Amino acid sequence: MRREPQPDDARRRDGSAYAVTLLCLVVLTMLALSLALVTQSEMRIGVNERVIQRVFYAADAGVAAATARALANDDYTASAVLLEEPDASWPVSSRSRVRGTVLLPLLDAPCDLCEINDAGSYGERAYRRVSHALTVRAERLGGADDTVTALKTLTAMIDLLPWRDPPHAYLPVEDPDALAEIVF
Repeated sequence: MRREPQPDDARRRDGSAYAVTLLCLVVLTMLALSLALVTQSEMRIGVNERVIQRVFYAADAGVAAATARALANDDYTASAVLLEEPDASWPVSSRSRVRGTVLLPLLDAPCDLCEINDAGSYGERAYRRVSHALTVRAERLGGADDTVTALKTLTAMIDLLPWRDPPHAYLPVEDPDALAEIVF
């Protein structure tokens, strides 16, 4: 059996399958690498979003704590709290430092909606509507050296009514340093 000589174009096609296969492998490798890079970026974005949400909720908790202190204890002073956050999914435990300013009374007016003021026994209209301003700053601390990894500042208006405001609630107004901390 004798082989007939192949034409020139048939000889050129013998290596084309190998070249097409290599080209497909290169394209698939590039696609896999780009998908791995996108996935890694999305994971980082998710972790950052989680940290930002935790810092926001820590600042919101600072506003709620300041309101509770004012309602329960007539305490209008500044406060600072360090929140430990043990998390099994993180190799290092992280903390949030929450600092709240004094509650600054902005509006003090008789409570017109309070029926108790209209009764004859409270003729001095002792129950008031008091609006306070407050700024809370929450910092996310991480690592052994407590570096700040995230920061959130919230300013809130708290409206208390009906309210019998004690005189010491207005003492922070006289302190210029305490007023400078409140951000509007």
